[in-house]
Amino acid sequence: MEGRPRRLGIVGCAGTGKSILAERLAIELGVPFIPAKNITEDILRRDGYDYASGQQVEKFLATPEHQYEILRRTQEMYDNVDEFVTDRTGIDLAAYAILEMDGALNVKRYLEKCLSLAKSCTFMAFCPWEDRDITDNKKRTLDPWYQFAVHSVELQVNRIFGTSMCIPDCEDVDGRVKALMNAIGDLDSLLEPKPE
Repeated sequence: MEGRPRRLGIVGCAGTGKSILAERLAIELGVPFIPAKNITEDILRRDGYDYASGQQVEKFLATPEHQYEILRRTQEMYDNVDEFVTDRTGIDLAAYAILEMDGALNVKRYLEKCLSLAKSCTFMAFCPWEDRDITDNKKRTLDPWYQFAVHSVELQVNRIFGTSMCIPDCEDVDGRVKALMNAIGDLDSLLEPKPE
């Protein structure tokens, strides 16, 4: 996108393949991949989260302090590069805060910050939920119905935010990469400066 950097956000609940898709797209486009896990794993390790305890990771991270730290650090990661592909957007952060937030939170202020973060992406794609087994990475919630709730809230947040997302019409990673590369190419041609 001449004059407009490629800043791609991949949205979706856990287990939908958004991280693999984001990483593959970053390689295809030759831009950095900004993985969500860099921030959350650091916080979980620092604050003593133990997956074996049975506590849901989203509940552990549901404090206003954690949510604002994740939001701040995600924004900093976005700000440090011109172009990127990421598997964490303001839509994801808003959805998890809506579902899980404990304690006092200025919801309007938090969602405004999430909206700003979401709008800083120039292109977004959505990996939809499917009723299937979720790979256990010892960090995510394996309950498919919890992930369906995240999926549903993400779609609603997207509607409220007025952002647009491409939803690739295929399940396998190769097909999604191809579909999204085509969509990005179409967007590039729409945004090219017209000759005078």
